[in-house]
Amino acid sequence: MPRLPPGRHGLPPEFVVDNQRGRIAAGVIAVVVEGGYAQATVTQFIGAAGVSRPTFYKYYPNKAEAFFDVYRQVTDFVCQTMAETGGEGRSGWAARVRERLAALLGIYQANHDLVRFTLIAPQAAGGDAAAAYREFLERLLELIREGVPKSAKRPVPAAEYGLIGGLAGLLVSAVESRRAQDLEALLPEITEVVLTPYLGREAAVKAAAG
Repeated sequence: MPRLPPGRHGLPPEFVVDNQRGRIAAGVIAVVVEGGYAQATVTQFIGAAGVSRPTFYKYYPNKAEAFFDVYRQVTDFVCQTMAETGGEGRSGWAARVRERLAALLGIYQANHDLVRFTLIAPQAAGGDAAAAYREFLERLLELIREGVPKSAKRPVPAAEYGLIGGLAGLLVSAVESRRAQDLEALLPEITEVVLTPYLGREAAVKAAAG
């Protein structure tokens, strides 16, 4: 985001806050993606964001608070976008899951760094960051199994968590192997992986085809 002009600029206070917080968020993402969370410093966040140290500390007391707030913002956006996609309608649960997965891929296609920020960096950091990652996966799982029909199979919890981990693994593999030019092309494969434990492979393949 562009820096604000120095001195008196007459901009509304809410615009200034949004600009500063947005730049800090972009800076946090850039630094964590580049070098990981454990090695990141407040000084790096400030430099990448292009804000002053007092401005940074106006919003966050330390690097952990900044990281976890930005991580929450990003994952909230991902989950909200998915939740707003694929209404009940007549298409059924499997079609809604496919639409929600398409929304997820669309977000990550627009910015591959968000794959690294939400799915790679937290695992590498361990501790509370890894716990935030696991919570994000659980939220994705809830969005997928919301409204699952009674006729569908219900995998044991460990298997359900494994399928969402498999989804994350496919995205990470595509980005790390530099095959991420068209993440949206993974939609049939990812949909099949997610639906198979509930519907069986034949029905999952059919639903994945759209």
